[in-house]
Amino acid sequence: MLQINLVAAIAALPLLLGLGAAPAAAPSAQKPAQSAPEAQAAVPQPAKVQEAKMQPTNFTPPVSSSSVKVVDTTAAITDPAWFKKAYDAGIRLYVMHSTAWGTCDPWSRTQAQLKMALDAGLKIAVYTRDASCWQGGINAAGPYASQLQFFALDVEPGSPAVTRQMVDGVRSMGVRPVIYSGSGMWPDLMSNSTAFSDVPLWDTSTSNLNYSTWTADYLAPAPVQYGGWNTASTMRIGIQQKFEHSLNGVPVDLNSFNASFLK
Repeated sequence: MLQINLVAAIAALPLLLGLGAAPAAAPSAQKPAQSAPEAQAAVPQPAKVQEAKMQPTNFTPPVSSSSVKVVDTTAAITDPAWFKKAYDAGIRLYVMHSTAWGTCDPWSRTQAQLKMALDAGLKIAVYTRDASCWQGGINAAGPYASQLQFFALDVEPGSPAVTRQMVDGVRSMGVRPVIYSGSGMWPDLMSNSTAFSDVPLWDTSTSNLNYSTWTADYLAPAPVQYGGWNTASTMRIGIQQKFEHSLNGVPVDLNSFNASFLK
């Protein structure tokens, strides 16, 4: 009994010493201590959140170094040497009007000129002043249709409005459609419609370009937004920069195109 009483007295000693003190919280109410990783995750980190918001987007603007020189013309060219000289001068794409002017009938010169261009190492494309002649314009290329980089649907004063049927028709023939227009034409002729912004834009903004110092740059002059184009995701693929330049005796328009667009 004495041993039991002694044990009981020892057990009661903390209670006697703690008289008047507030009772301690029950162990079950205490939050378990967190490990270091858990504690770090539980603490708000506003500085890192703000840093994440300030990170730049993934969009990288196109660079002018990816541009190539391009000519377009309605002229009859009979000398193969002209195409070789054009290639040697840095021209890489030849775009020709492929129907007889004012009609949808294939022009008799189309295939001969496309062949001479290809033989000289140039890439090729065609267009028609009347966009509704798209089928005749592509058929005019004959055996070279499969090598066309694109067919351009021309939207400028005096031409019919472009339609989705035209775009789909060009695609149905295995050729890429592009739209040729400009910020001074499309808004009036097409009510600035954005319904065709999925079609690559061949833009136009001509100036007094000096051919002797001309460097291809499809971002010059600076792009102007219209028709849903010339945004980060709908940047033009080409720009007509000068009308009626005489290149080795042949009147041509000078253009710069995004090299990555050409196949």
